Amino acid sequence: MRGLESLVLLAVVSAGVSGATAIAVTVGAIVGAIQIGVAIGLSYLASSIFRPDPPKPQDVQTSVKNPVAPRVRHYGRVKASGPWAFVESKNGGLHKVIALGTGELDAIEELWVDDNLVTTNGGGYVQELPWNQGGGDYNLRIQSRRGIATETHYTDLGSAFPEWDTSHRGDGVSSLYAYQDPVSSDSLTDMFPNILNTLYRVVARGSKVYNPSTATTIWSDNAADIMHDYITHADGMRLPASIINTPIANAGWLTAHNKCAEAVALKAGGTENRYRLWGSYQLDERPADVLARMNAACDGRLVPTSDGGLTLDIGTWEEPTVTLDADAITGFSEVSRGRDVLTTANIIRATYTSPFHDYQSTDADQWIDEDDVALRGEIAKDTAFNMAPSHGQARRLMKLEAYRANPSWVGMFQCNLRAMAVFGKRFVRISYPLFGINEVFEIQDFRFNIGEGGILTGVSLQVQSMPSEAYDWDAASEEGTAPISEETVVDKTIPLPTNFDFLVDRITVSGTQVPFGVLTFDLPPSDALTMQGRYKKSSDTDWTVVAISDDATTANTTALSDGVLYEAQVRFVTLTGREGAWTASQTITPVADPTAPAIVTAVSKTGAVGQVTINWTAPNSANYVAANIRRNTVNTEGTAVLVRTEFGPPSTADSYVDSALAAGTYYYWIKARNGSAVESASVATGSVVVT
Repeated sequence: MRGLESLVLLAVVSAGVSGATAIAVTVGAIVGAIQIGVAIGLSYLASSIFRPDPPKPQDVQTSVKNPVAPRVRHYGRVKASGPWAFVESKNGGLHKVIALGTGELDAIEELWVDDNLVTTNGGGYVQELPWNQGGGDYNLRIQSRRGIATETHYTDLGSAFPEWDTSHRGDGVSSLYAYQDPVSSDSLTDMFPNILNTLYRVVARGSKVYNPSTATTIWSDNAADIMHDYITHADGMRLPASIINTPIANAGWLTAHNKCAEAVALKAGGTENRYRLWGSYQLDERPADVLARMNAACDGRLVPTSDGGLTLDIGTWEEPTVTLDADAITGFSEVSRGRDVLTTANIIRATYTSPFHDYQSTDADQWIDEDDVALRGEIAKDTAFNMAPSHGQARRLMKLEAYRANPSWVGMFQCNLRAMAVFGKRFVRISYPLFGINEVFEIQDFRFNIGEGGILTGVSLQVQSMPSEAYDWDAASEEGTAPISEETVVDKTIPLPTNFDFLVDRITVSGTQVPFGVLTFDLPPSDALTMQGRYKKSSDTDWTVVAISDDATTANTTALSDGVLYEAQVRFVTLTGREGAWTASQTITPVADPTAPAIVTAVSKTGAVGQVTINWTAPNSANYVAANIRRNTVNTEGTAVLVRTEFGPPSTADSYVDSALAAGTYYYWIKARNGSAVESASVATGSVVVT
């Protein structure tokens, strides 16, 4: 492309991306370009009033049923989901296909189910609990396609739904197919708490791009390579490749690539590439808006070349090779020291994409000019570098933003044709003794001055001072403090009940002792948990549910058979129905026995700090099963409280440690009991002192 076509192209780029005006090759072409540029500029102005806000990194992580969702393309490394391309249930299982994006992904690196990072085996079956129950019992299968030009359809989906045949390949569309196996209601809230809306996301390396350094098309997050791809891609800006392939343009793109690949020191040690881009764009966005996001994240700007091409200028410091002095400057306007109060700032606030915060837009550490804040108060400016994937990169861009918000000089200079030497350049030195100016300026706008008859008479430069210090970087003092990662490991395990025991008690029915089981346990550690209990004969397979009241620490079974082995278990259940594991079984063998055993002997007690140790010997009675221990702070057995039932065999030395006691004097009484809870006479320990 040459002549007027080039100028129209440059007018389009400049209208949407920067303040630079197209450069004329001929006077006639200049007039035409200006007229077209004005028309285009007005069109962009009108559309910009009504255009939606640019998408944030987290926007591509949502997944909903939307038949008209805009297509999305990814660069660098992203965390993404997408609209549902298919969702149906069959035989209790759920089949879902999600369109992740347009174009081929280089690789899918991670799979996420809701907020859980998962892995799959060769067949796509998720390996982690609760979806992998062991023994080949899988409840979730995830398959994916990278979106190559000719894809392969999901055969498993086609088997379930024959209408999803081989013509449903999804050529050029990366996708994910998840199959949720039918599960019981008990397991549903644990495996698929969101049921139909279970969120599936991937961390992926996005589109491959051309690397001018190696002349290969590979995955890269180099900012220059990504912008080079976007400008000409059929799903991007769609400019002809010839516009970026002129000799000077090619050289400029290679220089931009190398600048972006330069190693920059990190505060924590090591280095990172100077400018990387991670992010996505929707195909219904204005290309100018997409390029603006990219440029912002790499201090870049598109510039025309003198051979009719278009290249990228990446912001790094270069001592200017051109000096404009009083002989070149023919006039000036709005020349002043610094910005006015409406455009200045002493606090720069910015966001960037943080992989440590779920690939979401994250606030960077603010760039603050403390001295200026003390002098003028806080004057903040907000900006977004949402395609910058690191805190260090964001802070370097914020430093540049701070210098641009507070230049030493700013103004418009009219120059003769000597100023054509700065065409396509970022920096120029201006020496203007009238104002005592002799420093480097950054060119913000470059315009042609057209005289009568369409004659090019000179250029106008909108400039602001930019010292080399703006591009200096000391990571230790300037990188700041990155926000703390919010990623936490959440233990979703439901605990086991504590201090569970299964005891025997008896009631008298028509003069007969009838045994029943007593389940004892501690209160749940949370109000969100309730207790469930069950028991059975050990020889049976079916369990009987035990009713447990709220805030209860005991629960009773129905009548038990005499001399039969029973077992019982308890567990917690959440308010949403998630069930914990059952405790190990506690067993009892109830015996209906009205005869009390003999009394315990060899009773002794020992007081200590916060506790009392009681020793005794069980009686030589065959029906002895336990010793009931009661305690009081006065020497009155009638009001003593049962503190322990210690089970054990007859004729055996036994002991109990009563702990967590306050200092003072205590009295204990011990009674032997049989399996029917019939007690012997008591044996008193006498007083014992706790310190």
